[in-house]
Order: sequence, then C-alpha cells, then structure tokens
Amino acid sequence: MTSLAPLERARRVLVLVVALLLALVVGMFLGRSLPSAPAGNSVDVGFARDMAIHHGQAVDMAYTALRTAPSPEVRQLAVDMASTQGNQAGRLQQLLISWDQPLAGGSATMAWMAGTELHARHVVQQQQGRVMPGMATAAELARLRSQTGQAFEVDFLQLVLRHHRGGIEMAEFGAEHATTDDVRDLARAIATSQQGESQLLTDLLAARGAQPLPVDDAAEGQGAPGGQGAPGGGA
Repeated sequence: MTSLAPLERARRVLVLVVALLLALVVGMFLGRSLPSAPAGNSVDVGFARDMAIHHGQAVDMAYTALRTAPSPEVRQLAVDMASTQGNQAGRLQQLLISWDQPLAGGSATMAWMAGTELHARHVVQQQQGRVMPGMATAAELARLRSQTGQAFEVDFLQLVLRHHRGGIEMAEFGAEHATTDDVRDLARAIATSQQGESQLLTDLLAARGAQPLPVDDAAEGQGAPGGQGAPGGGA
C-alpha cells in the first residue's frame, strides 16, 4: 500500500492539473465576446441583400443564353455565370438568415453606399430604370428575350459586361467597408471573378465586331445589335 502512495499522489496531481486547464479554457471561452450580427442598416447587410438581387438578374440572363445562344463559347459562359453567381447569391442569403435579416426589403436599395459618388450615380440610374449599378432595365430584358442568333449574343454580352462593371464597384466597396470577414471575403471573391470574366466578355464582343455599352447608359434601345453600343453588329 505504501509503495502505491506516490503513484496515487501523482495521479491526483495530474487530475488537478487537467481540471485547472479545463477551467482556464472554459473561462477564456465564456469571457470572450462572440461577434454580434451586423445591424440592419450596415454595409454588411445592405451588400448581402443587394448583391444577391444583383446576382439574381445575371443568373436569369444566363439561363436565357443557355436556351438561345447559338455558339458554344457563349453557352459555356452562361453555365459558368449561373453556377458561380447562383452559389454566391445563396451564400449571401444564408448570411442574412443567420443574422435574422429579411432577404428583401429593409433599407432602401443601395442605402449602404449613401454619401458616395457611386451612390449619387446610382440615384440617376434608378431614374433610368435600373434598380442597381449596371443592371438591365425591364425593356432591355424584354428586348434580349425577343432576339436570336448573333443579335442575341451581342446584346447578351453587352448587358452582362455592364452588369459586371456595376457589380465590381459594389463588391469593391463591400470588401473595403464591411465589418464581417464573411462579407469582406465574399466581396473580394466576387470582384476578382467578375474582373476576370469581364475580359472574356470584352474579347467575345470584339470577335463579333461589337463594343461594350457605356456604364451609365441605360436608354432603351442603346446597345442593341446594330445600335450605338454595337457598331457593325447584326443577325
């Protein structure tokens, strides 16, 4: 019995040390404040909500291209757009759900950029019929759906390129001003992917004898094949 006493004491010391370490870890965990959800009027919430809607239009145009575009390279672009932006929109909406924020409504569109030059331009764009920077108007979408052949492809590529340029501006602002890592990281990923895709869009337009639309030109009829935005374009 006496020979076991040192082992017993060692065991008890070890148990005590482990208990103290566990108590220290639990104390540190309980004492650490968990990050709170961003407020409804924050850049994080506004960006997540508006960018998900912005992406939704791009996905809708991509599905139209899958049904209509005659060339495999444009259809492949449409597949990539639908996959990437659909996934990103889902992640943005999941963030809103985790923050107990509505997927739509809340603050006014683009209010999270109030006071900036881009927001001032956005107000003008809204008067032209665009909900957010770069987005197509209802008339432009209706025109796109009515076209076929190369006329469709030129119009699609022009509208998507302008759409991407507006999205990049939103994403760069979100990456710089959001407070949560989730939003900053996703905004950077959006800006990077759309910058790369914008070069492809420009190249595809050039191969069809067309040029990009002006970023702030949303007048109905502008950019249709054969119009101002697509010199030399046609069916």
